[in-house]
Amino acid sequence: MKSLKRIYVVIPAVVEVTDKQMVTQPVGRQIAQACHVVTKLRHKTLRSEKDFIPVTTIILHARDQNEMFHVSQLLQKRKMSPIFFSDENAAVYGAVRPITAMAVYASKKQVEDILGYLPLWEA
Repeated sequence: MKSLKRIYVVIPAVVEVTDKQMVTQPVGRQIAQACHVVTKLRHKTLRSEKDFIPVTTIILHARDQNEMFHVSQLLQKRKMSPIFFSDENAAVYGAVRPITAMAVYASKKQVEDILGYLPLWEA
């Protein structure tokens, strides 16, 4: 039987590097962050999977990190375990490694009232 779980990814358009510095993420970097966080999430599960199993992945757009953190807290209240990716790019962020993406395994029913208002990510 196919799993009804999907991977939901939330990508903020703007990342806070310091209290005074905000970085607007270019489209290419945003999708790269989505790839990184999905890889991290799948890496955790590959230890228990014998074969690679394709999973539908939904990439959603958050206005900024605050919105991403807000929905992650709501997911955690429902006993889901979102994971995060912190980017390392001194040319863009300096010495800071900001959290640039979040992903969670969940069914549509589990997240529709939490993530349902976020628009699909688009270039």
